Amino acid sequence: MSKQQKDTASGYTPTFTSSGSALRTLRTGKSNPNWQAAAEFLLERAAPDVRLLVEAATQIQMEKDGLKTDRRELAVRKKSFSLNLNLGWLQWLLIAAAGVGFIALLAWIAQNATLRAC
Repeated sequence: MSKQQKDTASGYTPTFTSSGSALRTLRTGKSNPNWQAAAEFLLERAAPDVRLLVEAATQIQMEKDGLKTDRRELAVRKKSFSLNLNLGWLQWLLIAAAGVGFIALLAWIAQNATLRAC
């Protein structure tokens, strides 16, 4: 009973006498103020396999939402570095032109340096 939520509007603490009544409350949806208490009641009495399934479903949903909290997987993700460049042909052309211009500038500087040394 300590895990069940208290309804703040009326001060009523819902108590369920059977799994059937908790399931009926749960099926009404999240609009029912006792929805969370019903879910907790059913989770407390669930078999270990069902708890494992709920935990796996929660983890899958967190992965889909990008809310990964497993530190081991975050560390693996940080270690692997992949540079993914999805550039168009015009961007590649501009990068190549900038590279050619930079090399031409270096050649011009080297040529002027050798002419002044002579």
